[in-house]
Amino acid sequence: MRIVIPEGAEFVQKPEHLDPLRKLGEVVICPGGPRDKADFIARVKDADVVILDYSLMDEEVLAQCRRLRFVAFLGIGYASCIDIDAATRRGIVVSNTPDYGATSVAEHALGMILALTRHIATAYVSLREGRWEPGRFQGRELRGKVLGLVGLGPIGQEMARLGAGIGMELVGWTRRATPDRARHGLVLLPLEEVFGRADVVSIHLSLRPETEHLVSRALLERMRPEAYFVNTARARIVDTAALADLLRAGRIAGAALDVHDEEPVPASYVFRDLPNVLITPHIGYNTAEASLNMLNIAIATVAAHLKGERLNVVNPAAFDHRR
Repeated sequence: MRIVIPEGAEFVQKPEHLDPLRKLGEVVICPGGPRDKADFIARVKDADVVILDYSLMDEEVLAQCRRLRFVAFLGIGYASCIDIDAATRRGIVVSNTPDYGATSVAEHALGMILALTRHIATAYVSLREGRWEPGRFQGRELRGKVLGLVGLGPIGQEMARLGAGIGMELVGWTRRATPDRARHGLVLLPLEEVFGRADVVSIHLSLRPETEHLVSRALLERMRPEAYFVNTARARIVDTAALADLLRAGRIAGAALDVHDEEPVPASYVFRDLPNVLITPHIGYNTAEASLNMLNIAIATVAAHLKGERLNVVNPAAFDHRR
């Protein structure tokens, strides 16, 4: 059993954290990230199992992986990195690592909200550059304001707990609206009402075909001029061109974005130069605790697969194609 980690192992904090994986088969760690698609294919083409971090496994890549039977994706949003239909047709089973970092992402989202509404990042830069401008950075309190949560899975639920903890009122929308999702005093509303009522809208959806560009221009235009928009989920959930237009025109007070259409972001990235936008380089998940959780869950999915069990499998139809 050849288990390949093709993009380096920066997410492994201590060598011994891989010991449970080594008990399952030969573990091959490729140094650093692949230079290009050809290099990536060379790294994974002889693998039985791939533990995937960020590279794209499209149909061209999968076609070269004759032995591949299982991909353990490190994270939740596998659709960004794997052609799931192509994998399913080839009988390649894919798992992800749900719930590994709900607290980490939610805390980052809250930190971005605080930094945005209190101008913490811009005030820091101003002071570092030698200016003293306390009057420029009047902020807004969050207590008593309305936090609108779009998506109420583990991260959205954790965000609700944190928002309630600082005294915010909670409204939310989820694709699966059940009473157990309305915790911490949260009121479930139609999506349009969430955008219309919230002082801060925070996105916590996974990227799926039905959620791509769900946050449309029409929804964003429902936000009040003094409201803020936060996205720590996936950029493709949002019409980012519309968001940029509304921010530039002052139709939305500000935005905080940890996820981007192109990563790393290009020099021409539109949000880089907007003064009412806070951007971070996709680090919401990146804590020591979440990294270890993610690795342990991924190893558990590999172990389950080798025993003929299914853990966190996202394409169960692959088993039918395998037969």
